[in-house]
Amino acid sequence: MTTPADAFDALTFTLDDVRYAVPIARVVEVVPRVRITALPGAPRAVVGAICHRGAVRVVIDLRACLGHPPRAPSAGDHLIVARAARRTVALLVDRATEPCALTPALAEDLALRTPHVLGVAIAGGGLVVLEDLDAVLSLDDDRAVDRALDALGQGS
Repeated sequence: MTTPADAFDALTFTLDDVRYAVPIARVVEVVPRVRITALPGAPRAVVGAICHRGAVRVVIDLRACLGHPPRAPSAGDHLIVARAARRTVALLVDRATEPCALTPALAEDLALRTPHVLGVAIAGGGLVVLEDLDAVLSLDDDRAVDRALDALGQGS
C-alpha cells in the first residue's frame, strides 16, 4: 500500500463521536487522566496543570476549544502530551485511539473556517478533523497561564 506524498502520520483521538488528529511528530506521550491541579486565573480552556515526568504541563480541555459540551471526568479519559507553539501541553481528550497516515485537505477548501482546526482528512473510510496545536493557546492565553503558574508557585 502506498501513501500520497503529502500524507503524514497522526495520532487520532475522540471527543464524543467525532474523530480528531494531531501530528504524531509533535506527540510526546499519551497517558491516562491523572489528578489535575486547578489554575485560578488561567484561560477558560485551561482546566489546570499536571506534573509530567518532573515538568509542569498545562492541561487544555479540547472539549471547550472545539465546541463540545462539558462532561464529567471518566476513568477512560486520556491526556495527549504534545508540543504546541510556545509550550508542551497536555490535551484532555475522551480517548486517544490510534496512529494512522492522513492526507489532509486544506482548511481553505472548507466551507466553514473554525479556530483550532487546520483541515480535514480521510482515514478509515471517515473524516478526521485536524487539530491546530499552535492555536491551542493564544499569546494572551499563554501569558495568562504564566501568571497563573507564577501565582501557584508563590503559594507553595
